[in-house]
Amino acid sequence: EKRWKFVKKQKKRWTPGRILYGACALIWFLTAAFPLYFTFISALKEDSEIFANYFVPSLSPKLENFVTANEMSGIVRSIFNSLAVSVSAVVLMLLLIIPLAYVVARRKIRLTNTVTVYYMAALMVPIQCAIVPIVQGVNTIHGQNNLFVLVVIYAAINMPMTFFIMTGAISEISKELDESAAMDGCGLLQTIFRIIVPIAKPSIATCSIIAFLAVYNELALANVLISDKKYHTISVALLNFKGDFGTYYSVIFAAVLMCIIPTVIFYLLAQEKVEKGISTGALKG
Repeated sequence: EKRWKFVKKQKKRWTPGRILYGACALIWFLTAAFPLYFTFISALKEDSEIFANYFVPSLSPKLENFVTANEMSGIVRSIFNSLAVSVSAVVLMLLLIIPLAYVVARRKIRLTNTVTVYYMAALMVPIQCAIVPIVQGVNTIHGQNNLFVLVVIYAAINMPMTFFIMTGAISEISKELDESAAMDGCGLLQTIFRIIVPIAKPSIATCSIIAFLAVYNELALANVLISDKKYHTISVALLNFKGDFGTYYSVIFAAVLMCIIPTVIFYLLAQEKVEKGISTGALKG
């Protein structure tokens, strides 16, 4: 009897607050899951089936939609282009910003406030306002249809946000670790990459995911700077599915589903670090 009473006490009671919380969680889950579900079932249908039965999967899946998507726009090659550009831009951005954020957080230079104000101003400028000067600069160096130029531009665009996140994260790390590293003979770069970076991994993962998704889905600059089909990124490649005589919805959904897979995998790989970073930030706050 005592054990049964203990078990009963351990059972959660359905209070009005708990019911409301569960209902909100369910609504949020359905809101987030429905677009993925609709994209998946639509990618396996014909156009006529999509509009005839919005929510019902097809009994005869059309796998050829994926083949057609690749034939029409080279979506597979575009996915690899986007992955190469996104990963390279994130790596370049982190290599440049982490040392700068460390120097600013530790106030090792006199221009700390100037650098902070500069990046704050850059953060306030919408990318749409910078497209014209960027395009003019790229044309001056004949950098059209060059993925490396795109990598440098994307890395620079995402630096301000990453700078403030990393500066805040590094400022929370004890300076005693720096002193211990210096006593052990570590130089500046050794201290940054051997001591600071491992501790700041959650913040680095957060910055990486945000920047990766921003670069992977970017359209405006890629559409203007890349005209050669073999260098198209996914955002530009998806524009090819809208023809003069109609839009191929089933093929578009197949292409979109193929484009989603790398982002889901990337998030799952870094999910634990991001959640740890959020939890750490909440505890410190």
